[in-house]
This record gives sequence, structure tokens and C-alpha cells, in this order.
Amino acid sequence: MQTNTCRYIHTPSAFARKNLLHIQETGHLKSCGRHISSRSHLESYLFFIVLSGSGTVTLDGHVHSLRSGDHAFIDCRKPYAHESSDEDPWELLWVHFYGNAMEGYYEYFVRHQLPSVFHPASSSFQPLLEQILTLEQTRADNRELLENSLLHQLVTSLLTHHTGLESQEGSTLLKLQEIRHYLDEHYTEKLSLDELANRFYISKYHMSREFKKIFGTTLINYLTSHRITKAKEMLRFTDLQIETIARECGIEDNSYFNKVFQKAEGITAREYRRKWRGNNV
Repeated sequence: MQTNTCRYIHTPSAFARKNLLHIQETGHLKSCGRHISSRSHLESYLFFIVLSGSGTVTLDGHVHSLRSGDHAFIDCRKPYAHESSDEDPWELLWVHFYGNAMEGYYEYFVRHQLPSVFHPASSSFQPLLEQILTLEQTRADNRELLENSLLHQLVTSLLTHHTGLESQEGSTLLKLQEIRHYLDEHYTEKLSLDELANRFYISKYHMSREFKKIFGTTLINYLTSHRITKAKEMLRFTDLQIETIARECGIEDNSYFNKVFQKAEGITAREYRRKWRGNNV
């Protein structure tokens, strides 16, 4: 293996391990020939950018060809491999990182069927990796906190760069957006999946499946969350009775409203009002 590598391995502090997204390794690699790496069962996530050249990455048994400008996001707990081309060796900028929040982030990534390998029209990712590399090079003060911020920006960009919406048929996507808007406007009314399906001329099962795929939550959970948000506004900024607020939010049964509210917030509606208004109501 022939490479020209600038690599920085970082041992995070106990504080960073417990509370932050933290760097394990970051660097810049310029292959001078064929370069192969194969690993599995690492408690790590890898993100890299192909700056030039070409190669392949193997994920879940599928081989993906990569070229200049391609980006890859990999769960290193699973087997993976990447290999630089012998004829056109690649140049990479990469970071290995981890944190207690990453498992949830990656579950979101998988649930929304976001691509592990992608080629953005213009990259906002490279400056983040370059800043991380600079922090490790200079051993900057408070670099773990600064890197935590950069890693959160990186993960947020990964989760939002591809929403999966562009892969949906235009008519289906438009209809689902209309349904969501309808829920936002008519949350005070009694709504059902059958009624929504009939109103928007769509299969109830298809509507439910695609809504969750695109928006990351079920129709019912979306509606419930919207109702709870409106209830919280009224609890804080009006003197309405809780029973009235429940009805204003489309929930006629006050005991059911209290049950749903406590499940969502961990406290009762009355306790929420008392805490946020700072008085005994």
C-alpha cells in the first residue's frame, strides 16, 4: 500500500465520551497506488469525501463506484471496505467520530432511506472537515467543544441534504404536503384516516406508509403533536380551563387529553401551566 497521509488520532476526554460527539481520527490521504481498507465492528462512524481520483466502497455486500466529488457516510459497526483505484488513485478527506447520540441519528438516516454514497451539486461538507482537521493539527484549546459543534453541523447536513422527497413521484409528494397542511389547519376537528383518504383520493394504507417515510412520523402522531403544541400555547398564554383547551385542540375527552399530554410532556397539563407561568393556577 502506498499513501501520502496526514492523520490525527484523538483520545477523547471522559467528558467528551459522555456528553459530546467526538473525533476518533481525522485526516487527509493521497493514495499513490491501490489502497485497500476493510473493517467491521468498530464503534465508529466514518464520513469521507473523494477530492480526486476514484475507487470503490462496499456496504452490505454492494459495491459502489466513487469518483471525485462523491461523499460517503458509513456505519462502521457493520462490515465495510473501501479501495482506491490503481490506475487513478484517490485523494480523501475523512473523519471517524462517535457519540452517544449517533445511534439515534443513524436510525433516522436509515429510516428516511438516505443514501450512504451521494454526489452533491455543491459541497458544504468539505469546509467542516477542513475545520476539524485544523483543530486537531493545532491542538486548539477547547477543541472538543468546537469539534462537537462542527460534528453536529455535519450530521445535520447529512440528515437534511437528501430528504428523500426528490425520489417521490411528484403527484404523491404534492398530495402528502397537502394532507399535512390540512392537518395543520383542521387539527381542532375530529379527523380519521378514512376521512383523509377519501378527501384526498388516496389509498389509506399508501397514504400512511408514504407519510411516515417522508415526514418521519405517522399521521396520527403528527396530528397529536400538533394538538399538544397548540395546547401548550393556550396553557401558557390564556386563562382558559383545561377542559376548554382540550376541546379547542380537537380532543373532546378531557381524561384522554390529560393522558396524551402527560405521555408527550412527562407532566400533566396543570403542572405544565404552573411551571411555565410561574404561578399557582
